[in-house]
Amino acid sequence: INIGVRHMLPAFPFLFIISGALLERLFSSGKRRRVLIAVAVLCWVVFEAARAYPHYVPYMNQLAWRRPHWYYLTDSNVEWGDDVRALALYLRARGETRVRAALLGGGRTLFFHGVEQLSLVSAGAAPPETRYVAVGASYLNGAFLLGVPVPQRLKVIEYRRRTPEAVFGNSVYLYRVKE
Repeated sequence: INIGVRHMLPAFPFLFIISGALLERLFSSGKRRRVLIAVAVLCWVVFEAARAYPHYVPYMNQLAWRRPHWYYLTDSNVEWGDDVRALALYLRARGETRVRAALLGGGRTLFFHGVEQLSLVSAGAAPPETRYVAVGASYLNGAFLLGVPVPQRLKVIEYRRRTPEAVFGNSVYLYRVKE
């Protein structure tokens, strides 16, 4: 079962070698047009790497710019929980110590940063209202909603149409629900 792009990582060194050989051939050809194209492509790659920094995991190129990253990818391709610290700092700066959330990967570590997470998708009694709701990209995508009861599933899907107050690393979307 393939659950992520990371399964293709072992092929990358070979692609780098082939790319280097192609660049060497282009530069040694002596044709000015080919050299200019190669330089332009290299500049574009450097620009894209700088633009994506430091959020390389959920990076998407210009072909996918119209939609949020969760629209195309889910699971470990977008959300590893590495943006939970930024979420906690944002909330604590606003005096918040609790948040209703549906997060993949980092939800269990939120309390290490001084923020209590109340589950947005639990089947039990409804958690107390909070000022903010944090939804991870994998939940917005819908892939992790299949086992969630329908009422909670509909609550999460509702956030797809809303504009987040803040986005952390293109993987955690924070919505203000109360003033």
